[in-house]
Amino acid sequence: MASPTTSSGSQTSWEPHRLTHIKPSFDNHEMALANRKDLWHKFIIFDGALYGRTDILRAVITACEPAVLIPIMYTIEDKKKSSFLAKGSSNTIENIVKQGLCVTLPGGQEVHMDIVLGFLSTQELQVNTNRIIAQALHARYEPVKKIFNLDDFENEKTLGSIFCPISIPKILDMVLRCSKMGIMGNSRESQQSRLSVRELSMKYNKLTAIILFDKFFNYHLTKLDLRHNQILDVEYLHYFSEFKISELWLDGNPLCNKYTNSQEYIQAVKNVFPHLQKLDGIVIGMEKKFVPSVQSNYLGNGTKISLIKQFVKHFFTLYDQEDRIVMNGLYDRNAFYSMTLGTITNHVHKDIVKTFSTNRNLLKFVDYAKCNEFLFCGPEKIITALQRQPPTIHNFKTFYIDLLYEEDNYLVISVQGLFSYRVLLCPPMFFNRTFIIIKKEDNEYCIVNDQYYIDGTPANTFNETKFEQKPAPKFTPTVLSVSEKEQLLRFLRELTTMNIRYCYKYLQDTGWDIRNAITTFMKNYAVNDVPPEAFQ
Repeated sequence: MASPTTSSGSQTSWEPHRLTHIKPSFDNHEMALANRKDLWHKFIIFDGALYGRTDILRAVITACEPAVLIPIMYTIEDKKKSSFLAKGSSNTIENIVKQGLCVTLPGGQEVHMDIVLGFLSTQELQVNTNRIIAQALHARYEPVKKIFNLDDFENEKTLGSIFCPISIPKILDMVLRCSKMGIMGNSRESQQSRLSVRELSMKYNKLTAIILFDKFFNYHLTKLDLRHNQILDVEYLHYFSEFKISELWLDGNPLCNKYTNSQEYIQAVKNVFPHLQKLDGIVIGMEKKFVPSVQSNYLGNGTKISLIKQFVKHFFTLYDQEDRIVMNGLYDRNAFYSMTLGTITNHVHKDIVKTFSTNRNLLKFVDYAKCNEFLFCGPEKIITALQRQPPTIHNFKTFYIDLLYEEDNYLVISVQGLFSYRVLLCPPMFFNRTFIIIKKEDNEYCIVNDQYYIDGTPANTFNETKFEQKPAPKFTPTVLSVSEKEQLLRFLRELTTMNIRYCYKYLQDTGWDIRNAITTFMKNYAVNDVPPEAFQ
C-alpha cells in the first residue's frame, strides 16, 4: 500500500483508506478521496481467482453503471483472491458501496470486494488509459479507404492490461469518444466533428445491441459488419437506421435463427436498413433471378476460423521453405497425396513442371499402372515427392478458403490462390489444394488427404498481382506435442538407423529441429564421430 505523499498543484497529501464489504460505508472523507483524479484505487476481489477474469471485470463494470470504470492490471494474488486498479469518481464507488461491495457473476455467484482508495498516485503509476485506447484506435483506422476496424477490440494487444469491452454501452461510448482523439486529434473542433468512416467492422465483440445517444459517424457510413456477435434482434440496431447502409453483415448472431425463411429475414432487416442492397454477402433480390450467390470465403459458422487460419499459414510457410523436410509431422502416417495438372501453355511453366510431374489426371493416363504409383501414401513418400518440386513462394493475399465439411474430429478445407516458383523469373501460377484434416491426441491436427491441382494463370485474371523474388519466409520450428516428437524420432531413426536414445539426443541438442539434427549427424558420421552403441 502506498505511503502518504504530497501531490503537485492544489492536491493535498492523503492516506490510503480501505472500504470493506464487512461494513460498507461512504462518508464525505471517502467521497473526496474517491473523486481524486490523481489517484489509483485498488479493487480486491475475494474468491476472484476461482472465476474467469472477464466475468469478474464485466460484473464490476456493470455494477458501477451509469458511471464508467476502466480496470487495468488484473492480477491473481493467491489461490482465491484477485485484484485490479482503476481510477474512479465518487459516483463510481458509491454505486458499488450501495450494493454492499458485492457483485453477481453470470452464473449467479456472488463475490465480495474491498476497495483501497488512494492505493497509488498517478505519479507512481503513469498510465494514461484514454491515450493508450486512442493510440490503439488510430492503428485500426485506414484514412484513405476510411475503414474503421473494431473487431475483437477487447483482446487488442496494444491495450496491454487495460480491460475495455465495447459490448458494454458506456464503454463503447467512451471508446468512440477516444477514437475522435486517436483519429482526428485533440483539437476542440475535431472533438465536435463526426468520424469520417465509410466502412465500420465490429466483429467478435459480444455485442447484444448498439445503444448510443451521440452522433459519432458522418453520413458517409455505408458498410457495416457485425458478424459473430450476440445480437438478439435487428431492432436493437436502430442507431444505424439514419445512415444509408447499403452492405450489412449479420451472420453469426442469434437473430439470424429467428426467421423461418430468407424472405422474412431480409424484410425484417430492410425495415431497419431501407437502403440495403447486400446482406451477408448476397445481393438482395438476386434469388428471384435464379442467380447463384457467391461468397469470397465460406467458413461455416466461424467457430473454426482460428484453426483454419493457423493451419493455412503454417502449412504454406513450411511448403515455401528451401527444404521441405521441415514438413515432417504435418501428415498422418496413413495420409494420401496426389497432384493433377491443368492446361499449361506458358513455356517457362512447362519446363518447370515436367521436371517433377507426377500428374494423376486419370483422363490423361496412358499407363494406368501409374495410377497407384502417383498416389503417395505415408509421410516419408509424400515429403520425398514434395522435395522434388522446386521451391515456391505463395501470395497469401490471393487466397480464397472454403470450409467444405466439418465434424467434431475432422474438417475438409479447400484453398486456392496464386504462387510462383523461385528458381526462375516466371508469371504466377494458379493452385487449388483440398485438405482433409483430422484431430489427434494432444489437440493436434494432421493431414490425412492432400489433393493438389496446378494450372497456368487464367487469362485476364490477377493481372495486378506482382510477385517479387523473395527468400523463403522465416520459420522457427516449435514442437507442440508428444505425438509430434514421436513422429520426428521415428523419421530420424528410419533415416539414420540410430537407436531411439541417440535419435532423442540429436533432436534434443538441436531444439527438435529435424534439419539441424540430420546435418549434425551427417557431419559426425563423416568423421567417424558417431559411437557404435548408437546403432545397437
